[in-house]
Amino acid sequence: MEKADMKKPNEEVEKESGNNPEEEIVDSDVTVAEEELEYEPDTEPSQSSEPSEKTPDELIREARELVEKSDHEVKDCMEILDEDIDAYEGMRSKVVDGSLHTTESLLEEVGFEPETIEDSGEEGVKFTMEEAVEPMQVRDLSSGKFGAFILALIFGIAVVAGWIYVATEKLGMTLDITKVPAKDVQEKILSWIGGGITGGEGNPVIGMVILAVSALVVMWIVYKIRVYIREVHNQKVAEEINENAKFYCTKKEECKKEMEKISEHIHRAIASLKTYDIFFEELNAKIKRILHLEGKVPFREYHPKSKEEIKHATILINSFKELVSTPMAGENGSLSEEGKRALERSNRTLELHREKLYQ
Repeated sequence: MEKADMKKPNEEVEKESGNNPEEEIVDSDVTVAEEELEYEPDTEPSQSSEPSEKTPDELIREARELVEKSDHEVKDCMEILDEDIDAYEGMRSKVVDGSLHTTESLLEEVGFEPETIEDSGEEGVKFTMEEAVEPMQVRDLSSGKFGAFILALIFGIAVVAGWIYVATEKLGMTLDITKVPAKDVQEKILSWIGGGITGGEGNPVIGMVILAVSALVVMWIVYKIRVYIREVHNQKVAEEINENAKFYCTKKEECKKEMEKISEHIHRAIASLKTYDIFFEELNAKIKRILHLEGKVPFREYHPKSKEEIKHATILINSFKELVSTPMAGENGSLSEEGKRALERSNRTLELHREKLYQ
């Protein structure tokens, strides 16, 4: 009874206080874990978001790589463009000397005399895109170390000469600069520098050390200052060259895009020339058939259908003339607006002829 009575008050106390031992352990573990997460130090090294400043050599190297890459790409585009122009001129000559020449001869037999084609298209495909941007050369910058060494050497010599001049003035000596001083004169000057300056006897060895150290210190200071000034100057020049290289590449990229447009235009023109060639060959067969069946008679005596075919042949010839005689290249060497419009008109004419075939 006593044990039960003792146990009951304890349970009531635990229930009243709301303290559960297991819950306390869990709560304490969670609290400790949260504190560890909250106060856990950042073990990862902090990285600066700002990139480090590039050195002049890195900027020059980057500028040279940009320029060389841009020049290489433009050169490749120019080579492709030259191949496209050669293909265009070859196809144009093939049509003019082949199917078109036959068509003109046949039209003369039936009473038509087409105008001679003006061969102005050859000069009209000479593009000069590469000359629009002056070539850029990126050269290495001088570190200025050699010049700094020469300047430091001059200052070092000046320091030595200054010491000797002051020493001879204080000693009341006159040196002959045309020859090397005697050994005793050298010892007197070095002794004065090595202690005589303070009133003592002096030591020539110490004087020589002072003379050498002072000259070297001055040379080191002058050298460092000169190199530092040169580095600051090179940094500004390299940044300017790097920006100019980026601008140069932008202009080259514009030329590249323009050449791609020209190449696309030429390919479309070649496709049109091939279509003209096929249509002229077909018209030649029709005109030959007219001459064979109807004979060579005055034009007014031909069948209406035959007249229509002959008149349509002249429309194709005039359209072809306009295309090949309109310059593709404008005044600035880029693709001309007249060339674009001429190709559009010729394609419309070819499309009308195609539709006529299926009517």
